[in-house]
Amino acid sequence: MADARLERSWERAEKRLDFYLRDRPTGTWALCGLTTLVYLVTCGMDLAAGQPAWKVVGWNRSKALLEALGGRTDDLARAGEWDRLLQYGVLHWNLGHLLMNASALWAVGEVLEAVYGPARLWLVFWVATAAGGFGSLLLGSPLTVGASGGAFGLLGAMLAFGWRWGGKLHPHTRRWFGPLLWPWVAGNLALGFVLPFIDNGAHVGGLLGGMAAAALMGNRITDNSESTDLVRWGTRALVALATLIALARFA
Repeated sequence: MADARLERSWERAEKRLDFYLRDRPTGTWALCGLTTLVYLVTCGMDLAAGQPAWKVVGWNRSKALLEALGGRTDDLARAGEWDRLLQYGVLHWNLGHLLMNASALWAVGEVLEAVYGPARLWLVFWVATAAGGFGSLLLGSPLTVGASGGAFGLLGAMLAFGWRWGGKLHPHTRRWFGPLLWPWVAGNLALGFVLPFIDNGAHVGGLLGGMAAAALMGNRITDNSESTDLVRWGTRALVALATLIALARFA
């Protein structure tokens, strides 16, 4: 009897996951759209400042501009500009940097949004971005920009979902939130120790931040796992506040 109830619970979770995976991942699209829009705005600002068009399109954004718009630096963060721990996450050095991070957000975000919904997806991203900025600060990286800390946070959230709610998933599905995901996480972290321009402090911090945030969340897939309405509205409010802080230097 208990096995039959468990199998029915697995079946319900599978149906919900399949339903949300077929739905449009509007939160993921919006997150990728935000980083792309910010990049285009910074390109326009560099052009307006007199940078040659070829350099704007094919090379890095100016360091002074990224610092002015919230790039995380040791001295400014330690001087009390803690809003930079969010702001750096929407800035990117160049088109390749943006495409790499947006691709990761898109690939992982679609699955995570199916599990948690758009608001909690964004909350994980911002918590992971802040944790990644703090990790980068601890390791002393001179100037950090990019959404990779947030992207690692989405991976961490998938692992946390498997850890907390995996018992309510069919074993075949559970593998995608644990054993099959760890090699991908480990491989990407290993790149940070091989390539000197990768900020592994942001990646490790983002991964841990995403795991911590998701471990405290309900979800919309497994039985009896959803948060209360008050918590969901509070999540939306926190996301709105974090987004405003991240974009404040563009005002």
